[in-house]
Amino acid sequence: MRIVDTQMEQVGPGRIRIITMIEVRDGSDSARPLPQLGEGPTGNAIPDRIVRCLIDHGPGSVSLAEIQRAVGGNPATVNRQAWTLATDAPDLQLRLRGWVMKADRGRYALTPAARGQVRQ
Repeated sequence: MRIVDTQMEQVGPGRIRIITMIEVRDGSDSARPLPQLGEGPTGNAIPDRIVRCLIDHGPGSVSLAEIQRAVGGNPATVNRQAWTLATDAPDLQLRLRGWVMKADRGRYALTPAARGQVRQ
């Protein structure tokens, strides 16, 4: 769901009407345009290790607990970095953009584009 437009108009003294147009989707992120795929993991930072963990576990989704065990370090940091990768947050390194998606609550997977890149 996203707000498309909001309009305000005065309808009387001390009264306004607000009209908000909202676009409702079916709840899946498939309608969201996928960002251009980055070059992939190249270093040893936590985001790189998360992507490599997903590559190693194959095409299915991986639970956050499994990712935390494979990556090591502070679980809260791993959780935050996994979420950042899946949401393509602005502070994400461009080389990892588009590699991770949130498959379900607490589960992450490679995007279809990333799986295609790994197969090559």
